[in-house]
Amino acid sequence: MSELNLNIEPTQYKHILVGVDESEQGYFALANAIHQASEDDAQLTITTILEMGDLSTIDALNLGAVIAKRKEFEANLARYKAYAESQGAKNVRTIFADGAKAGEVLVNQIAPEVGADLIIVGAHSKQGFWDSIGSQAAYIARHAKVSSMVARS
Repeated sequence: MSELNLNIEPTQYKHILVGVDESEQGYFALANAIHQASEDDAQLTITTILEMGDLSTIDALNLGAVIAKRKEFEANLARYKAYAESQGAKNVRTIFADGAKAGEVLVNQIAPEVGADLIIVGAHSKQGFWDSIGSQAAYIARHAKVSSMVARS
């Protein structure tokens, strides 16, 4: 058996994008993103995406309900940012977005806009959120033009 010669350095990421929701898997993705950003001294962008399909038909047609949901998500993002900074992440920003499919928004819109070189998401999410994040995570893994990580707790 020949000797394995690996003179390969691991990637040091410069800009990590993490998609977070209010689920255990979302929090696990955030924890992994914070760790990697701290390890690499990278920019960390935390994003939450409101999929209109997650709202009931009545809520989706009610401007007040949509505004309330946006405010809830933006408050969550502020909590995530404060937590990341308390854990040692130095360069943290947040982005709230909405769209039909979270994976498509992350890959096609947010990642290129922020110059992400790593996308981290949870393996799956709470019932009904992000249209089954498993399929969104798979979309990200297949279509991202940068490295991606599907975090599992």
